[in-house]
Amino acid sequence: QSLWPQAPIQESLLSLSEEDANRQAVESFRVLMQFMGDQSKPRGKDEMELLYDLLRLCREKENLRDEIYCQVIKQVTEHPQPEHCARGWNFLSLLTGFFPPSATLMPYVTKFLQDLGPSQELAQSSQEHLQRTVKYGGRLRLPSPGETQKGQGVRSLLIHLPGGMDYKTNIRTFTVAVEVLEEVCQQMGITDPQEVQEFALFLIKKEGELVRPLWPHEYLNSVMDQDISLHSRRLSWETPLHFDNPTYITTHYLQVLRDYLQGKLLVSPKAGARLARLAALQHRSKAQEDHLLCPRRDLQTYLPKPVQSQVNMSAIRNLTDQELRQLPVCSPQEAQISFLEAVSQLPLFGYTVYVVLRVSQLALPGPSLLGLNRQHLILMDPYSQKRCHSIALKDLHRLHLLSPLESKGPPGLELNYGSAESPQTIWFELPKAQELKDTIAFLLDSSLVPN
Repeated sequence: QSLWPQAPIQESLLSLSEEDANRQAVESFRVLMQFMGDQSKPRGKDEMELLYDLLRLCREKENLRDEIYCQVIKQVTEHPQPEHCARGWNFLSLLTGFFPPSATLMPYVTKFLQDLGPSQELAQSSQEHLQRTVKYGGRLRLPSPGETQKGQGVRSLLIHLPGGMDYKTNIRTFTVAVEVLEEVCQQMGITDPQEVQEFALFLIKKEGELVRPLWPHEYLNSVMDQDISLHSRRLSWETPLHFDNPTYITTHYLQVLRDYLQGKLLVSPKAGARLARLAALQHRSKAQEDHLLCPRRDLQTYLPKPVQSQVNMSAIRNLTDQELRQLPVCSPQEAQISFLEAVSQLPLFGYTVYVVLRVSQLALPGPSLLGLNRQHLILMDPYSQKRCHSIALKDLHRLHLLSPLESKGPPGLELNYGSAESPQTIWFELPKAQELKDTIAFLLDSSLVPN
């Protein structure tokens, strides 16, 4: 006897203790039949609305998920009409990517999909989606109408790399951040999982209105909209640098160069020889004919912004030209490698750096620099280049965003840390307080899985 019924069920397929749940189960089966075309659709409702009704019910009523799994499996088993059956499979393919069945039902659903996988393409994709749901937690935000339309399951995505480089890829309904990150890392020749974890995709909304790292298991289609762009950058620098891939070299050079020129890596205006060498290496990294002289118009662009007004430009130019004459002949990429090796000796290399305007408890002469890595957070005085404060991330207990102290002023971030016997509190006033809070949380526990 065929499992496929020609009429709606009168009671739930599973034993449901609550009368309301049983009524909802009967109604969900009717909606499923209407979506598949086995019953006429209600007036004013199309397929997409019926599909959303089913997915919404699964999201809101966890106790009905097993029931709906059983209903759709029943409907696609020996269904006599291929077109209607295909709609049922399309729903099952989505269902497995959003909500897992219970531990009790999981083996039966898995076996059903495995048995049909070789002959039924959608059974195979449903099985893959279910495996991903188990691994990544399932996507909670329902899809946009465009995602669920036939042939619209794949969309193009642009990942912005440091220095204006871009990487184009395709994502599907259930693609998560870590998969795209692994793909970007492969382009740089990075295959070690430990090193991949040192990179992050940052979500930027509009013109920096919101900047935060994406959690590895975050579903990309749940966060992408017209105002969002994604940027890849290295967040940790524990793995030794290796210069065996051209894309790796260039992306690292451009990320570090940006931080250096913004003054986030701390070079003293008095360190003329170091400034000159780094300027010479930047000049050599450009594919140009004249490598022996640095034009005055270019020199200023090679110096960190904070020191440009504090150095003798004529003396720096002479030192830079001297460096250029002494440097051995090398390719632009060899110059980039030398630049990275030289900059790696600077105090804040390997940190994500934020400019802090004020700090509680500490009397500093002006804005200070806050460096963040996986181990700790440090505060540096850019004038004396001395470390003023350090907090181990493992000692942090709470992060709290503070409202601006003054009208139109920057927000603050309060940190509670230390032992139970000696609790400590410190706050920082900085424009990127929310970004700092999100990045600290990401570094503390990137295994969390928000959707």
